[in-house]
Amino acid sequence: MEFRTEIKPITGEEGLISHSSPVMLAGSCFTDNIGGCMRDELFDVCVNPFGPIYNPASILKAIETVVNRRHIEDSELFEHEGRWHSFLFHSRYSAPSAGEAQLKMNMSIERAYHTLRDAGTLILTLGTTRIFTRGDDRRVVANCHKLPGREFEERILSLQECTDLLGRTVEIARQFNPGLKIIFTVSPLRYLNHGAHANAIAKSTLLMAVDNVMATMPDIYYFHAYEIMMDDLRDYRFYADDMKHPSAQAVRYIYENFSSSYYTPSTRLIAAEARKLTRRLAHRPFGPTDMSLSADQTVNDFKKSHPALAPIIDRYISDGIQ
Repeated sequence: MEFRTEIKPITGEEGLISHSSPVMLAGSCFTDNIGGCMRDELFDVCVNPFGPIYNPASILKAIETVVNRRHIEDSELFEHEGRWHSFLFHSRYSAPSAGEAQLKMNMSIERAYHTLRDAGTLILTLGTTRIFTRGDDRRVVANCHKLPGREFEERILSLQECTDLLGRTVEIARQFNPGLKIIFTVSPLRYLNHGAHANAIAKSTLLMAVDNVMATMPDIYYFHAYEIMMDDLRDYRFYADDMKHPSAQAVRYIYENFSSSYYTPSTRLIAAEARKLTRRLAHRPFGPTDMSLSADQTVNDFKKSHPALAPIIDRYISDGIQ
């Protein structure tokens, strides 16, 4: 007798992701979870270059910005509570000065441009159908930055709108990179500000929109993160303290399913070696101690075994120092 619905890894799609080609990830905060796991396993990833974005309209805008290599202008920035922001970017890219914020945002756009141009896979995680618009032209904003609610108009995207927006996103990305494989997933995070029923409707709409796109376009895939959380990990012990986000244990479980679905056995072996290395580096002490020198030797040994990953691990170490 079984007392649990186990969601098995997807079959027939191994090799979709490897260390040999870059991967770009964009979407909800769950993107940061999966992207963080991939970064720790030394995949060449660009994770949420605009910060977390949740709805299909904002994701389309982000991909358009990257493909067009359109930099943020001074006039697009605004000051609020002592920091400078953009409605296209999450507050993690905001800064005390307009120049610093602009530099951070444009550097991120540049990195995303080069990653998407060479990427083998684009992973898009959808969170909600709720959008916020602002101004006479009703432009969709990705982040409200805690401005007064009266400055925005809120509405729900229809199924047809979601399907059209996702389809357009795929078209634009493929025009830029014709060989790109695209994996959609729906965030398991529960958006309960408007109630459980509204959350269920939003998730259902997104699932149906993805299904519509998959039915009409080639090389579109769906990863069942939402289903794993809802059916396989059906217990509050797999949620963080806010009872909305998946716990670290749940994220790891979902990621293991993800890697079993899309990585070959050889890729998983390299990923496991890389994870051991980055865990060791995370506990590396400052200064020329015996332990730090040993870590340096471990890095050099890894580079000799996997020379193609040498630039990735150098960037990982540099990002960690920053």
